[in-house]
Amino acid sequence: MQSNVNVIVVEGGVVNEPELRYTQDGLAFTRFAVANSCITYKNGEKANETNYFDVKVWGKLAEICSTYLKKGRKVIISGKLRQSKWKNEEGKTRTAISIIAQDVKFLPFQRKKD
Repeated sequence: MQSNVNVIVVEGGVVNEPELRYTQDGLAFTRFAVANSCITYKNGEKANETNYFDVKVWGKLAEICSTYLKKGRKVIISGKLRQSKWKNEEGKTRTAISIIAQDVKFLPFQRKKD
């Protein structure tokens, strides 16, 4: 069986406070979002583009993230993409793509320049 590559690495700032939960089996998971900004060019003009990514972390790493990650903290997330599908109340199929983090690097705090 052939397997395909599914790898993502994103650097950005944590947008919301991570929320720690546990499955019925006692497995920890944490969710938070990361904002990633990059420079793009539109019609020859320099523009800043920000993308927001939902991140899910499992196990011991989820507990560490919920304890030490705070809104605004810079991180590098590496993991894989996962698409979730469900039906809403009207019966329409909805989808969402999340990053399933396999590693979270906490970047040093940056001091504000005077």
